[in-house]
Amino acid sequence: MAVALVLAGPLSVMSTVGATPVAESQSISVTENVDVWERSPLTLRTTSEGPTTIVAPRTFINVESAATGNLPLNKRTVTIHERNESINMSFEPRIGAGTRTLAGDEAQLLAVKLDRVPTTAGVDASNISAAALGDVFENNSDTTSSELLDDAEGVGTIDENGELNASYTPESGGAYGFVLVTVNEGDDGLSVSDGNVSVDGNVTVVGVEQAIVQDNASTVEPAQNPVNPGDNVTLDVDTEMEDENATHAVMLVRRGELQRQSSTVTVSGELNESFSQDQITVENSFDNVSGVATVGDNTSIAGLNLSGTQSIPAIGLQGIFGVVVSEAESDAGGDVIHASVTVVSADSDANVTVQTLDSWPNGAYQYVHVAVGNETGTINSDTGTVAVSPGGGPGNGGGPPDNAGGPNSAGDDDGDGAE
Repeated sequence: MAVALVLAGPLSVMSTVGATPVAESQSISVTENVDVWERSPLTLRTTSEGPTTIVAPRTFINVESAATGNLPLNKRTVTIHERNESINMSFEPRIGAGTRTLAGDEAQLLAVKLDRVPTTAGVDASNISAAALGDVFENNSDTTSSELLDDAEGVGTIDENGELNASYTPESGGAYGFVLVTVNEGDDGLSVSDGNVSVDGNVTVVGVEQAIVQDNASTVEPAQNPVNPGDNVTLDVDTEMEDENATHAVMLVRRGELQRQSSTVTVSGELNESFSQDQITVENSFDNVSGVATVGDNTSIAGLNLSGTQSIPAIGLQGIFGVVVSEAESDAGGDVIHASVTVVSADSDANVTVQTLDSWPNGAYQYVHVAVGNETGTINSDTGTVAVSPGGGPGNGGGPPDNAGGPNSAGDDDGDGAE
């Protein structure tokens, strides 16, 4: 389960030493005073809705050495949150995460923000994966701020049902990581002074989560709507950025298709100091992506270089954008997702063009726009729909699109929390 932190959480862990208060066989150690519960990637989830949201494929993880079977990561909704708005979180006994064993434990929530400017189109909190948990607690990580929430902020004891609710209000945009810890009896646990984290006694990380926060909303208007299959979709983008260029990432995907799919991450071999990425394989329920990826040379999304084919799960915006980029084929067949992506560096206000294909079916297609300031890392985003319909040129309404309802209208509501 250590590798699940790499895939699902904002902070990575690679050690294998046991610790308390949970059983040694269920924990790993990252510093002398900080241990990590193996179920921590499954327990803590954001529940707030943000201004930019997309429903993602179901994602499962299977760690063969632990005989876990396919465990759901409970991350169906990818959300970009708003600064100065509360991000609500819940810690609860989800599938594979028996949090009732922690009932009565004192808890604290550490919120960390990434220090460095997000990489080109850096729109996923996996940016924080470079900051290992051990580095965060030893103040060696690339974080610009650390804040601690405990009793005074309503983060106290995990209740008898193994549940705890918390909220955090970010004052600026960026990539955030949230680390929920339990404190051993008699210890003070975590404290933060001038942004530095200290540990008095011993704590155990029992939940990790991530969130992207925008500074402002962008305003995106399609130049033409509806459009014919095969025509370009040109979006007129206005941001709130001033005096800097930006990297614009736009994805166009047929509404309802992503949420009907799944990704399964399988981890083979032993989880020890010799663990490598070669032990991770990803199997998607779809065969390919029917679409076009237009990406500049040496362009990356959240640190993921898009110059070559990647095998990655569709976790977060990084995963969804990356899957479309790496799998896009104009002549794709079989069970496909109809989607295209464009990533371009331009003025902060720009026209961004995304290609469609002649073979695309009628329907409503959701666009997701994210702009990242090349100098400041300021994040703006927006989302909306474009109808693809034969005869959809100027002056022709093209008829009602398929699945023209909200982002959840084409799939089941399985109650999973937002990301």
